[in-house]
Amino acid sequence: VLAWRAGHRDAGRILISRHYPAVFRFFFGKVDLGTCEDLAQRTFEVLCRRPAGFRGEGSFRAYLLGIARFVLLPHARRSRGFEPVDDSLLPADDPSASEAIGAQQTLRLVATALRRLDLDDQILIELKDWEGLSQAELAVLFAVPQPTVARRLQRARARLRAAVEAVIADPSARAASLRNLDSCLQS
Repeated sequence: VLAWRAGHRDAGRILISRHYPAVFRFFFGKVDLGTCEDLAQRTFEVLCRRPAGFRGEGSFRAYLLGIARFVLLPHARRSRGFEPVDDSLLPADDPSASEAIGAQQTLRLVATALRRLDLDDQILIELKDWEGLSQAELAVLFAVPQPTVARRLQRARARLRAAVEAVIADPSARAASLRNLDSCLQS
């Protein structure tokens, strides 16, 4: 960031290539693929217009994902909804065929349940569990105290569990899926 601010264009290119996948993942599943690319591009445009906006509070990645959140929110208000996740793109690289099918079904189920949550719950769970942001970084991103982030995260995960329960009709499948929920989020 410092090199880029000092006028080294290559540093800006490196920064973008390093963080583009995380920004793209942030939008993936919330919007269609073309819009996902547009919103990722818009995120980096905002960054380019305000390179001095990052003050070192938390990681640069958290700052950039915060920009992505502020790019997504107006888009979500305008479009009044999201495209469903394309589950054909979810990974299934487990060596056992039956385990691979089960893992893909669990991922599909969690993705479907996650899309039923409020946008802030989706973002909070994804940034914490999929992007690995700390509660301190999330506190800066959401502009709330860290204990508030912890409480919101706890509530969001509870709502996700309830959404998973609502998606699954079979009680035995529900119990197995809920047991696998935490490992699914980590994977």
